Amino acid sequence: MTLLRRFGIFAIILICLSACKKEYTAIGLDLEDEMLGTAMDTTTIRAYSVLIDSVYTTNLTNQLLGKLNDPIFGKTDATIYAQFLLSGASLNFGTNPVLDSIVLSLQIAGYYGDTTSALHFGAYELTEDLSTSTSYYSTNTTSHNGINLLSNPNKEYFVRPNTSIVFDTTALSPHMRIRLRDELGQRFIDHASEWTTNEALLQQFKGLCIHVENYTGNGCLLYTNMTSSLSTITIYYHNDLDKGLAYSLLPSDDGMRYTNFNHFNYADACSDLQRQILQNDTTGVNTNLYLQPMAGVRTKVRFPNIRNKFASIGNKVLINRAELVITNQYLYDNTFKYPSALTIEGVKKDGTTTYIPDDDNVSSDGFFGGSYDAVTGEYRIRITRYLQQLILNQGDFADYFYLQVKGGGVRANRLVFYGDTPALDTKGIRVEIAYTTY
Repeated sequence: MTLLRRFGIFAIILICLSACKKEYTAIGLDLEDEMLGTAMDTTTIRAYSVLIDSVYTTNLTNQLLGKLNDPIFGKTDATIYAQFLLSGASLNFGTNPVLDSIVLSLQIAGYYGDTTSALHFGAYELTEDLSTSTSYYSTNTTSHNGINLLSNPNKEYFVRPNTSIVFDTTALSPHMRIRLRDELGQRFIDHASEWTTNEALLQQFKGLCIHVENYTGNGCLLYTNMTSSLSTITIYYHNDLDKGLAYSLLPSDDGMRYTNFNHFNYADACSDLQRQILQNDTTGVNTNLYLQPMAGVRTKVRFPNIRNKFASIGNKVLINRAELVITNQYLYDNTFKYPSALTIEGVKKDGTTTYIPDDDNVSSDGFFGGSYDAVTGEYRIRITRYLQQLILNQGDFADYFYLQVKGGGVRANRLVFYGDTPALDTKGIRVEIAYTTY
């Protein structure tokens, strides 16, 4: 390529660039009073909290378990339904086995709430099959016989998420050890010759409903790792040849398990949350907005007039960056700690839900965001492509989406954040936009 030709191409590029007018504005700067700014126009962005119908909880690695009494969100209950399968080819206890004890153990992968609360557990034998062909959600329940299998239902248990358990001189990862009635262990010994396959076992022992009956203080929710070798029903026994023997049944991936969540219709929630999610007040200006996982609460974010705000520009606008900004109200609450990340569930015009175009599950750009910034107390989520399509009336997405806690089936961290009230200034929920007109 000749030098003259190169110079000509460079000159054309300069002319094109100079013909563009670039405007960079975070909402809350140049267009603060006119668009989506912190002094927010309610016709441009509206947000209010709503209930979540259910979440998928089948065979998740962590299954939540426990009871919690939150001063803002009220009471929550998490119950596990699980099958326990053979860990070997069959049950074989040797010659003249004698039961020593039977123990339900649950490995603790984390917790949410008050670890000083005393928990009283319950375990109930299922009377209804769990089906491998069924997808279980947080609203499902499975029938049980109503008989608590704990050897001591009155025993208090405390969560020690960072304390190893020494068993038989071996230090094991934190877990709960809950002794069950000897009658259950004796059934396994008595029927060992019959329960030689998982199919035969499940016909007679369909699994357990594991529940926290009551608690002191605010209560606590456990993240139980049900794929761990420490999450078992273990039968301890001796026979004519040896002592100190054990056989474990496991809630493996070949079996079924799920969690049921119950929020008791938010009867004990604060009045402002009840106003939004129970009275369906979508017209008021909300100082507070709410998010709770476990099929709890999400926030509907609407852009009812965003196209009109860019109408004077028409199609000659390019959104370079648009971020939804959420500011945490409770920075230092260690009992009811904020979530580590938020996400968005997009809604198409036909009502179906899916990822928005900016989501990393769709694009590989790695800039979707949503993680908590402990310095600013903010979450920032990119909605650039979504907003571009909305402004140009392109694509299949409606003018609203749902903001929710990421990992809603396996996490309990909730969030109270600043709403769409103009007086909140820069702390209110907002969108910050950088765009170019041409």
